[in-house]
Amino acid sequence: MRNALNNLNVLKCKRGLAALEFVILAPALLALAFGIIIYSIYFSALIGVRQAAAEGARAAVAGLSTPERIQLAETRAKEVVAGYGGILGGNTTPIVTASSDGVGVFKVKVSYDMDGSPIMKYGKFVPLPSPDLEASVVVTNGGY
Repeated sequence: MRNALNNLNVLKCKRGLAALEFVILAPALLALAFGIIIYSIYFSALIGVRQAAAEGARAAVAGLSTPERIQLAETRAKEVVAGYGGILGGNTTPIVTASSDGVGVFKVKVSYDMDGSPIMKYGKFVPLPSPDLEASVVVTNGGY
């Protein structure tokens, strides 16, 4: 009988309940917070790669010949990616391809591999997107 009363008192006891709730909820809240940080860095890097492709295409418009356009586009796209620096992480150089299809259209494609990035290394507790970022922009060679 006495043992049953002690068990009943233990069930009614509220001491330490906040600590128990914290232990249960803290991992989920921390995963949510770090997930937000990881995805914001990832989307910033994706925007950087898209901006590099757009800037490369914009610079290519100033070229007079296809080789000059390719050189201008690749140089400018690499400068923009270098400007993002630590956001992209991973010491990978971007792959910039620029080409003309001969029909008055010029295409700039920028690819970047984020496998070496800290968010891809240490963010394994959150479902991560593909580490391969890619963007392409097509511009006309002029004329109306």
